[in-house]
Amino acid sequence: MLRTEPMQKVRVVCLDKDKRSVVVALHNLGTLDLRQSRLKLEDDKPSESLDALSECLVRTEGAIQILKRLPSHGKKEKGKPSTLKHKEEKLGLEALLEHVRSLKALDEIYAGEEKLKVIRSERKSLMQAEAIAEMLSGTGINFSDLSSSYISIRAFTLDKKQIEEAEAALRHSVKSIDIRRGSARGEKAALLVAYDKKKGIDSIVKKYKMTELNLAAEHLEDDSGDALKHIRLMLSKGSDESKAIDAHLDSIKQREYNSLLAVREMLNVELERSRCSSIFKKTESLFVVEGWVPKKMLHGLKEAVSKTASNRYLFEELEEHEELAPTLVKRPGFLKSFDYIMEFLSVPRSDEIDPTWIFIVSFPIFYGLMVSDVGYGILSLLFATYIKRITDPEGLVHNTASIWQLGSLSVIFFGFLTNQYFGLQFNQYFTTFKGLDWFKDITTITLITVFFGLAQIILGLIFSFVNNYRRHKRVLAAAKFASIILIISGSIAISGGLFHLFSAALTLYSGILALVSLLITMALSGHEAGEVPSLIAHILSYSRIMGFGMVSVYIAFLIDMAFTPTLSHGILLFVAYMLIFILLHFLNMIVSIFEGIVQGIRLNFVEFFTKFYEGGGVKYKPFSYRRIYTKE
Repeated sequence: MLRTEPMQKVRVVCLDKDKRSVVVALHNLGTLDLRQSRLKLEDDKPSESLDALSECLVRTEGAIQILKRLPSHGKKEKGKPSTLKHKEEKLGLEALLEHVRSLKALDEIYAGEEKLKVIRSERKSLMQAEAIAEMLSGTGINFSDLSSSYISIRAFTLDKKQIEEAEAALRHSVKSIDIRRGSARGEKAALLVAYDKKKGIDSIVKKYKMTELNLAAEHLEDDSGDALKHIRLMLSKGSDESKAIDAHLDSIKQREYNSLLAVREMLNVELERSRCSSIFKKTESLFVVEGWVPKKMLHGLKEAVSKTASNRYLFEELEEHEELAPTLVKRPGFLKSFDYIMEFLSVPRSDEIDPTWIFIVSFPIFYGLMVSDVGYGILSLLFATYIKRITDPEGLVHNTASIWQLGSLSVIFFGFLTNQYFGLQFNQYFTTFKGLDWFKDITTITLITVFFGLAQIILGLIFSFVNNYRRHKRVLAAAKFASIILIISGSIAISGGLFHLFSAALTLYSGILALVSLLITMALSGHEAGEVPSLIAHILSYSRIMGFGMVSVYIAFLIDMAFTPTLSHGILLFVAYMLIFILLHFLNMIVSIFEGIVQGIRLNFVEFFTKFYEGGGVKYKPFSYRRIYTKE
């Protein structure tokens, strides 16, 4: 349970003519994590079809993205297998490429998208022209007759609050000038200005922050009224064309979407198969594959190669000492979130003890004891469940919420154990079980938390001893064993000396043994000797479980004492007190949850893991592909 899956490195040598069938068999089996061979042979090359596959995949992916942007009309595309699978599962690589190249749906999709791009571009310029024509409607302007050798004709928009002042400034600056007001749009008004070219109005334009309109814009012809009608007619025509193209693309989507998903999947499968040979080695007639496989799947791999290569192969189990085996862990699905969080720290090495199971067990205990309130636990369980439903299952928030859910169950359990229900005590109304009392049994709770620390630190040192022993670091392993004796004997000596829990003789002998173990540990630890004094500090650090739990409970008690609502003070005060009561308990719950999660993770990652955990493993990634829309 505390070890990752045992792995075996293998080497497969086959005839070059069997490469395609062997690669397909390995891909379908999905158990071999491919590695570059260290044999001094020529590197193999990717398949010659790689470029063609990439080109077809890009084209197919682009078409799928175009269809995906279309409205789904409330129907969500599901991952059901395409009818193409019956036809395509027996086609070879060249036949697949030929099929993709001949797909008329792809041509239709790209042609429709290109037409839509033209329509969108045209619509943009039409809408700009419409805005200009609309604002200048009523000015009598004729867009076809604006050129003159003597007169400048320009149009501007400006803040309509300044139009009177700006118009007066223009008339004062240029005596022979014609100014016509256009229509207003929102806070902006339009001015059409005709004046002698020899005169200048730029200073006034700048002063009143006037924005010039492009009177030479495309689609502006004839007078403003006719231009506006023509533009709107073209916009309507473009909208109809756009709807017709969308309808055509939508019909393609309804008919071909899952088929295209199947084609994309097959292309991705073939692309992986074409790329993988770049890490093979080869001779003129042979090719070499190496990789890691879980030992329990070794027999299946041998059978697949034997069947595919028709006994024309060499299968070797390698004794690999220079390369770290990849890490594979097997855990129930509802616990996968703990692996996700562990990967943020580091993937466990395949040659060390996997601490994730200890994290899975200890975190809910630490978190539950720090919050320990049935009411808070129920609310946090509801919040965590809601967050899981609205977040990405592959994301950090979703996985954190999954761990939070499990921790909430622990909060409810410890809340019942300590008789806490939003700071109130209710156990006596439905059970004779009294449990622990945060006010009366604080010493007991403190001892329990210190015991947790003592047990986890000793366990961490045991793991360190095992890891170092397996790596043949016998001196360091002996130092870790001495540390274990030091902590156990030291704890007995302190408990006997301060609290008289043990006899005087046992206390004395334990103290002597602790002193000797300390000297041995310091002598054997080498560069790690400086960490020895931190052992006691790390054990005492677990008392923070008691500290944060006590603070949460005491705050809840003070809230209840000051703001528990009662009808004896009238309905208004009852409502006011109820709102304050809910708000303060909610804030206390949020702080308690945050501290519980942070400190629960910290105690594992900082106090516990640092005793033995190295990490830096390589995650097991087999050469495989998860099919959804097709079959092999």
